[in-house]
Amino acid sequence: MMNYKENITSIPTYNDGKFDIYKIEQKNEPYPDEYLKKVANKPMWFKELSISDKLKFDAEQRDKKLTIKIRIPQTKQISSMNVLKIGKEYHKVYNAYHFTNSDGFKETDLTLEEYPNAKLEEKENE
Repeated sequence: MMNYKENITSIPTYNDGKFDIYKIEQKNEPYPDEYLKKVANKPMWFKELSISDKLKFDAEQRDKKLTIKIRIPQTKQISSMNVLKIGKEYHKVYNAYHFTNSDGFKETDLTLEEYPNAKLEEKENE
């Protein structure tokens, strides 16, 4: 009887929630003002991860309030100039880490912080 090792590859699943992506834009007339511009018309799905105590502590030392950490298929276009809307809450990208997992799938981990300007107005086309 022949022995062999089956190579079963696990396809990543992203079914914990979905988000909309916005880019932080600036308007300088008549005064400097920031607003959000929607980047894509359809939402992206994510898998929620836990935030380590060390990461939370380091962020608190910088007066940052981390809210959630998520994993998505690799998307290098997402940066700290993006805000994600999850449910009714807005979260600014604090850090994006791009990597290839042990099964060869390219993924991105996003650490999100509380969006500091809750009064920010959503403007679709400007």
